[in-house]
Amino acid sequence: MLDALCPPTCAACGQVGAEICRSCRCAIVEELRSGNPSICSGDSRTVVGGFQGRMRDVISGMKFRHHRGAARYLGGLIARQIINDGVVPGSDVQAVTWVPTTKRRLSERGFDPSEVMARLVGAQLGLPVVRMLDRVDSGEQKAKTRVERWNGPGFRGRRTRFDRVLLIDDVITTGATIAAASGALRTSGVSHIHIAAAASTPLRISEAHTSPQERYSTAA
Repeated sequence: MLDALCPPTCAACGQVGAEICRSCRCAIVEELRSGNPSICSGDSRTVVGGFQGRMRDVISGMKFRHHRGAARYLGGLIARQIINDGVVPGSDVQAVTWVPTTKRRLSERGFDPSEVMARLVGAQLGLPVVRMLDRVDSGEQKAKTRVERWNGPGFRGRRTRFDRVLLIDDVITTGATIAAASGALRTSGVSHIHIAAAASTPLRISEAHTSPQERYSTAA
């Protein structure tokens, strides 16, 4: 009851009055304008921006301060960028799904950020949102080394009638989670996957044109 009476605060700076305050929204717009979208997008992949500056603050507020409003805001940015990238809903992608978080994180937050983002993206693009992945490991990616991340996590795909899917995640780091999730979707019958994320780490952006096999060899 007390939480319901508390005014909203900005996920990035903590200012009272809005889930993402005007100052932080403007800062994110400037960060995105100064970035290089040609590095972040294309090749069946959409990434809104780098994991830095105010964007990083918003994502951290979502992931570690359990700010659901930040997930909705980021979902809106992802939907807009997908359209800007020329992805055609219903043709290029038939449904939206997401990379599920661990059970421990879900229990702590009370929501799955990637699911919240996926459901908003689906609503804005007019696409069904379907759970197509189950997480079969309990490890936290944040606590793992880069090599350990490439050896996990594990996912199990669910068979559906959709074979062209938009896969939503919050941040792409080494690419291991996305690779594992994409592999599970393909084994369950998905033929085309368009990956979309709110941000990518600088390391991941620099490896945007490196094959997964090359990245794995480097990590190993």
